[in-house]
Amino acid sequence: MQNAVTEPQSRTATKAAQLIAASARTSFDPFADVDWSLPLDDDAYHLPPEKLPLFGTPQWDAMTQDTRYEYSRHECAALCGAGIWFENKLMQIVLRHLAEIPVTDPSHRYLLVEVADECRHSTMFGEYIRRAGTPAYRPAGIDDLDVDALPGGRAMGYLLILAIEELLDVCNRATMRDDAIHPVSRQIARIHVLEEARHVSFAKAYLGEEWPKLSDTERAEAAAVAPIAVDVVAKLMVHDDVALTLGIADGAEAARANPHHRARIVGDLAKLVDFLTELGVVDDATRPEWVARGLAA
Repeated sequence: MQNAVTEPQSRTATKAAQLIAASARTSFDPFADVDWSLPLDDDAYHLPPEKLPLFGTPQWDAMTQDTRYEYSRHECAALCGAGIWFENKLMQIVLRHLAEIPVTDPSHRYLLVEVADECRHSTMFGEYIRRAGTPAYRPAGIDDLDVDALPGGRAMGYLLILAIEELLDVCNRATMRDDAIHPVSRQIARIHVLEEARHVSFAKAYLGEEWPKLSDTERAEAAAVAPIAVDVVAKLMVHDDVALTLGIADGAEAARANPHHRARIVGDLAKLVDFLTELGVVDDATRPEWVARGLAA
């Protein structure tokens, strides 16, 4: 009797199996691994100053140290609010993917792990907001991003997952490494960095395998829309209501025009743009649009 021929696993399935094992080794419970007994007061920055949208503006220069701490608490809460809605979008993409793959595929089990991660992250962000005493900042414009209507199908969905994860990851890494930052913010950032690294790894494996399978027309249409979609995400890093809540005159306008903030976005997206360049999403034809929108140098 001949042995059945075993089909080789796809790169994505192989990566998924590796990430399942990594998740079993290292996963966190934010209600056990964050010290919520610490008050979210204004004795320290809640995000690194250089990651705050108003850093380096006249509005920033006019703030006292205590006011800067308070401002950072509101920006951290706004970032947590954006994180909840980002992850809501990501889970929609992943859950639709789950509905279409067999349970025998290692990706199925891994994506369930990823959804569980995102649920815990959203509860962690929500807990920070509740304890920070700020408004529940909800990002404006995220509902305008209809992933299902974008060309490229699920490949475009995972491209946006990467854009969101990379923007958050750079800020989180800076936060967790800075001893001057409030310890609760640092603990949240560390959890997010370690678990989101798996999500980034899977998204890159999936996108790297699926993008070449698109037709020439699909790739061209998706590549043309990609900078527009990523721009929607990048703009959510400034929440207009933070300045309104704190009475900072022309704060939102100053933040969006701030050369330091604009350079920060380019820097934070650099790894994504490099990856998309290797994949052919960003090329000589599409790069000018990424540059014009302030997403690449």
